[in-house]
Amino acid sequence: MLTVPAFVWRGGAVMRAVIVGVSTGVFLGLLAWLDSGLWFAALAAAAFVTVIYGIWLGLRMVKYWPGASALTGEQRVRVAAVTRWGGRIGDPALAQPVVDYADGLRTSAETGRPLRWVLPLILVVAIGTAGWDAIFGSSRDIIASCVYLVLLGFELFWWPGRRDQLLANADRARERAVALIEKNRGMAQ
Repeated sequence: MLTVPAFVWRGGAVMRAVIVGVSTGVFLGLLAWLDSGLWFAALAAAAFVTVIYGIWLGLRMVKYWPGASALTGEQRVRVAAVTRWGGRIGDPALAQPVVDYADGLRTSAETGRPLRWVLPLILVVAIGTAGWDAIFGSSRDIIASCVYLVLLGFELFWWPGRRDQLLANADRARERAVALIEKNRGMAQ
């Protein structure tokens, strides 16, 4: 859920799953084509990832922000964008969805942390594979290995900081939304 940009929330649950699944499937299909040079391997990888990842992430999005279905597409995008940037929502009707979305981001991040130990292991394997490809592989294999290494580098070295920044922004937006809720409660009494 942390990796899903705000604009994806414009559609309903099925549309969100399709957008995330297709974009990830096409990207990984292109990597499979680059790595193997076989178009049917690319199509198989793209189709498999599109279906599996789209369904899996679509269900996670619903699980971690179940209240999203009560909002319009524009409201969901606004709530997600404000929360991801740590801003103020301004609209008291959207303050509780900001709290819920921020809580969903936090819970989503916490459920992924136990698997982070696998990434350094994958990096070691990828470095070994890149070395093998540099000695025995084709230029296409070397390029594919370099792309995988760059992506793993982003995942290991850039993403943790970005994730922490997103969570800090979400916490700040949550605090502002809670203050708005309490202010409106005080005015109503």
